[in-house]
Amino acid sequence: MSYIPIPITKSELINLYKKKKLTTYEIANVYNCCQTTVWKRLKKYGIKCLPNGRRSFIITKSELKKLYLRQHLSSRKIAKIYGCAYSTIDRKIREYGFPIKTLAAAHLITPRKNFDGNKIDKAYLIGFALGDLRVRKKYPNSETINIDCGSTKKEQINLISKLFRPYGKVWISRPNKKGKVQIECFLNESFNFLLKKRTLIDRWILKDKKYFAAFLAGFTDAEGSIFISKLNQATYSLGNYNYRILRQIRNYLIKLGIKCPGIIKSRTHEEYVSREGYVNKHPYWFLKITRKFYLLKLLDLITPYLKHSDKIERVKKAKENIKTRNKKFGNINMKL
Repeated sequence: MSYIPIPITKSELINLYKKKKLTTYEIANVYNCCQTTVWKRLKKYGIKCLPNGRRSFIITKSELKKLYLRQHLSSRKIAKIYGCAYSTIDRKIREYGFPIKTLAAAHLITPRKNFDGNKIDKAYLIGFALGDLRVRKKYPNSETINIDCGSTKKEQINLISKLFRPYGKVWISRPNKKGKVQIECFLNESFNFLLKKRTLIDRWILKDKKYFAAFLAGFTDAEGSIFISKLNQATYSLGNYNYRILRQIRNYLIKLGIKCPGIIKSRTHEEYVSREGYVNKHPYWFLKITRKFYLLKLLDLITPYLKHSDKIERVKKAKENIKTRNKKFGNINMKL
């Protein structure tokens, strides 16, 4: 077997051993050779060996913090920059008390922030997700919560971006031929509460009027519609395939003194085919409110929590419609 010399120059060895303070073990790791080879080269080049045994590798706490925590480089990438073994960087990470990243977290490029735990915001997001978002983990052991949605409405894409960009990476596609834009958000596991497949509203939301109002505002921003009908009447409409949740909403509104007509099954949504060609054979249900007195109470309930720019503008138009009709026909049905 022929001998393949290890290409360690004197200047490289001085840089690694004297300046960067790598040990002979660490230098051997860099060149994929044994420690004895490094000792022989030190002796050959006349580089004086320090008698202190294993010396500390010098990378300051501030330098490591910048690379590891702020720039989110892995220990392997930092080791490559400094020409040392990644185990050395791992040791320094522990010495400086930095949090040890999992393998998944080590590969993250965009910083992620934990959900702040505000229950009003949490209730809103649950309502919004029920109406308009797909929430999933692509792999069972993934530490990433994927949230995605497709829409032709610019305001909807902007709202989703605004909701989740403070917490992680947001990717937005270019419009396709039909003008549809895809948005995808990458969040950490503090958003696990959105993964739950809900068939009913969470009990804690129903125990507090503010939480319920925030939930309904989120649901309205996703699935609701506020408009002026052909009869020139301000109208609130909320549609969904989940009859049980709509029934819970109706019952809660009635408890608050907001009378609602019965929930209506949509005929136009039977055997509904989406723009993408998906067939949904489940019945689609609507909850509508048109009576001025009750509509105003409903709008006053959810307006403080609405975030959709178009819905907020439509609330103003609905209230203006009621005001105009009251002036024209008197305050009919306003005190019931």
